[in-house]
Amino acid sequence: MELVKHIHAYLVKNQRNDLFMKKKTRRLAVPITSKKKVKVTATYKTIQVAVPQAPVEGVLPPSMTFYVDARFTTTQVTRIRQMIGIILAEWDEHFRARNQGEQSAYEICVDKYARFNLGPVWFEEKLANGYAAAGVQMDGLTEMIVANGFGIASKAYIMYQESVNSTIKAVNASNPETASLSVTINASDLSKTSVSNQFLAGSLLHAWLHREGYRHPAGKYTSYMAGEASMCIMRDNRDKTPNVPVSTYTKWLD
Repeated sequence: MELVKHIHAYLVKNQRNDLFMKKKTRRLAVPITSKKKVKVTATYKTIQVAVPQAPVEGVLPPSMTFYVDARFTTTQVTRIRQMIGIILAEWDEHFRARNQGEQSAYEICVDKYARFNLGPVWFEEKLANGYAAAGVQMDGLTEMIVANGFGIASKAYIMYQESVNSTIKAVNASNPETASLSVTINASDLSKTSVSNQFLAGSLLHAWLHREGYRHPAGKYTSYMAGEASMCIMRDNRDKTPNVPVSTYTKWLD
């Protein structure tokens, strides 16, 4: 009897051990999956855009350099070039008009509509009107063109995004002598034939204004320098018309 008890106890003990090992084995067999997102590193290609030799003080670079996300199609990159070209042409026309003792179409438009936050955060003096505000803004843009063209500022990246929330956006900056002209562009909007290059150039200028040091309350563009200057570009400096709602323009601003 004593031998039978020992054999029974041995079998029960080993059965428990087997069950324990089986449980451990099942637990270890469950695959471990990581919830960490895989970071995709973008690749960029260099494009250069010629700088008009506007009549400004100092030396201008022959071109500006941008690093464009390689996911943009050739057609989209062409459109980006055209948008930059429209802004540079507006900048050139402004200084040519001033050089001839005239007011530029841009500053006339800005003076008519801009009322608030006329100066960038780095400008200490109070600006009396939109004429003065347009002059300060264009001078700041000159500094950014020079900083980009001569490699003084950080590289200007044009980053890729597919989003319905914004067309072109940029992080705020406050020093035009060193800030890059980096922006993020919604690739989907670049493919829309319903929006003109002029409108997209205004959207790009708005993002650059944030880089230049201009601010506005979130979602408010009317009467603010950063909003009205951008809308002036969109309208090619024409007056607003009552039958065109402001949302026609502001929906392209971030």
